[in-house]
Amino acid sequence: MNIKIVCFGKLDKKFFIDSFNEYANRISKYANLQVIELKEEYQKEDVVNKNINSDLLIDKLKAFSDHEIICMDVSSKNYSTEEFMSIIENNKNLKQAKIVFVIGPSDGFSDKFLQQNYKKVSFGNITLPHQLFRIILAEQIYRAFKIMNNEKYHK
Repeated sequence: MNIKIVCFGKLDKKFFIDSFNEYANRISKYANLQVIELKEEYQKEDVVNKNINSDLLIDKLKAFSDHEIICMDVSSKNYSTEEFMSIIENNKNLKQAKIVFVIGPSDGFSDKFLQQNYKKVSFGNITLPHQLFRIILAEQIYRAFKIMNNEKYHK
C-alpha cells in the first residue's frame, strides 16, 4: 500500500521530527509512506493566502489522480478511529491501495478546493498546530493498520 501525506511546511522542532519519524517507522511495516511538503504562501490578506495555497494543492493533486484523496478538514464529518480505519481498509482491499492525505494550509481550504470531489475527514472540532496534527495523522494511520491486522496496540 502507498500512502502520501501532502502538507504545508516542514517539521522544525526535534520533538516533532522524532515523534513523526517514530510513527513513520512503525507504518513502514504495513505501507510505504511519503511526505510531500509544500511551501505555504503568505500574502497580506488571509483570503488571498487561502486561494493561492488551495490552487497550489489542486495543481499538486492532479499528479495523484490514481489515488484516493482524503482532505483533513476540521469542518467536515468527524470520523472515529474505527471509521478512519475503514477508509484505509476499503482502499487497500477494493481500490488501488493508494491514498493521499491532505493537510491544508494554515488559513484553511478555499471554497474552490472544497468543491473538488475529494473525501473530507475530521478528527474533531479542535484547532491544532499543523506540525502536531501531522503526528496525530501518522498515529491514526498506524493505529488503523494495527486494528486491521488484529494486533495489540500498546498505549
